Amino acid sequence: MSFGTNIGNIFNPGGLGSQVINGLLGAGETFAATGGNVGATIAGGVAGATTGSATSTIGNIGNAGLDSAQQSYLNQTNIQEEQQLNFQLQMQQQANMFNDMTDEKSEIMREANTLRNVSMEQKKADTEITKEFIKSIG
Repeated sequence: MSFGTNIGNIFNPGGLGSQVINGLLGAGETFAATGGNVGATIAGGVAGATTGSATSTIGNIGNAGLDSAQQSYLNQTNIQEEQQLNFQLQMQQQANMFNDMTDEKSEIMREANTLRNVSMEQKKADTEITKEFIKSIG
């Protein structure tokens, strides 16, 4: 129970005087707690008059604001994590495409080397045949 509720109930528990005193004390508590915020002071006075406790009402408003801020932070964190996962996926796809291209290029170079070696062997064989032919003619 807040200080305002206790004082208000001394004079006439549940009566109009109690509500007025609770409202004034709720406004005073809120004014002191918020450092003179006029809007919060009025809200504290109304809360004190209607519920008998401005402190819990202002605390609930503060908790709701904190919950909202925390939820916003968590949402932003989730968005950043999703962006990071998308970035990693794109980087992996790019790396896979590069690896595939490199593998293809290596295979083409191996085929070219094999064809060059076969061609060299063929030229050697042709040279030997030509030499034998010249010997047979001469």
